[in-house]
Amino acid sequence: MAITQGKSPFVFGMVVLATLLIAAPAAHAACRSPKNICKHFDDCLQRTSDPNNKDADGIRAGVKARNGQIVSAGAEACARDLGRKQQWDKWARGCSELEFVQIAKVGLELGKVHCDRYSQ
Repeated sequence: MAITQGKSPFVFGMVVLATLLIAAPAAHAACRSPKNICKHFDDCLQRTSDPNNKDADGIRAGVKARNGQIVSAGAEACARDLGRKQQWDKWARGCSELEFVQIAKVGLELGKVHCDRYSQ
C-alpha cells in the first residue's frame, strides 16, 4: 500500500503538467494580423452608403456589450460583403474574443489612423 501512495502524487503531477503544456499555446494565442483586422473594422464601420448595412451595427453592438462573438460575426459578414472572406479568415486565426473587442474598440474610438500601433 505504501508503494502505490508514493506513485500517486507523481502521476497526478504528470497529468497536471501535460494539461498545462497542451493548454498553454491556446491560452497565449494571439491574432496573426491585428493591424489588418483593425483596418478591416474601420472599413466596415465607414460603409455608410448602404442603408441595409447591418455589419457595422453588429460590430458596434458587440463592442458595447463586450462580446467578441458579435464583433467577429459582424466583421465576418462585412468581409463576405467586401469579397475579403479568405483574407479575414487568415487575419482572424488565433484571435480571442477579447482581442476582437479591444481591436474594434480602438477602431471605433480612435479611427484607422491608430491601427498602425499594431505591429505586423
